[in-house]
Amino acid sequence: MRVSIVYKTRDAETISIIEKIKRILKPSFLEEYSIGDLKKGLRGFDLVVSIGGDGTLLRTSRAVENGSLILPINTGKRGYLIEANRDNLESLLEEYCKGNFLVEKCFKLKIEYDGSVLSAVNEVVIRNVMGLKQVELLVELGGGSFIVEGDGFLISTPIGSSAYSLNAGGPFVLSNVGVLICTPLCARRPLRPLIINKDELIRVKYLSGEEVHIIVDGEEVLKMDPEKTVRITGSNETVNIVRFSGSFNIKRMYRLMGGGENE
Repeated sequence: MRVSIVYKTRDAETISIIEKIKRILKPSFLEEYSIGDLKKGLRGFDLVVSIGGDGTLLRTSRAVENGSLILPINTGKRGYLIEANRDNLESLLEEYCKGNFLVEKCFKLKIEYDGSVLSAVNEVVIRNVMGLKQVELLVELGGGSFIVEGDGFLISTPIGSSAYSLNAGGPFVLSNVGVLICTPLCARRPLRPLIINKDELIRVKYLSGEEVHIIVDGEEVLKMDPEKTVRITGSNETVNIVRFSGSFNIKRMYRLMGGGENE
């Protein structure tokens, strides 16, 4: 087994977790990366272990390109997307060795703009920069169009529905549903979130107002030109997350509502 480990900080807890991984999984080959040094193109591994919080999992997912399985381990404060933690780690690693696990396949977004093609795990946000003045965006989809007059427009994957989109008033969507969630940001008109098929092509053009940026997963930022259009759709590329419970999505929703651990 070829294993890659990506960690946020190499503290005593992380070192202890790495030792458990070595002892239980017994990988034939192992590489370690700090999240700050991680580059895109992480490939050729049977398993990629992410040690940190949801942010570490997100950045790891963006780096993995060949569909390797990702096993996230939570050492952060919340870890809404993560099932394994310091308390259940050994038992879950043993279940993994026995093949007693599921694979949650989460599709990514494909974003095309100005000759570049980017991918997002959670969302792409098209919004004003300073937040001082509202902007007008033309959104084209399904053979029609409408104008968003507000702070911007957000397109999320199902797994990203519990992040920025949820805070902006979007719905919680189970990760195995093939849809895109389109959420207007502080819209002047009473626009509501829109759920569409993942294969729908969304075109967004900047019409007027404050300077607008395209923000991909909160990391990559592009300045939007009024003369150009950004195109977004669901891609065939997936993030493959190891799960040990078929009801993890419901448990995640319960935690987001303020409930306790997996009741």
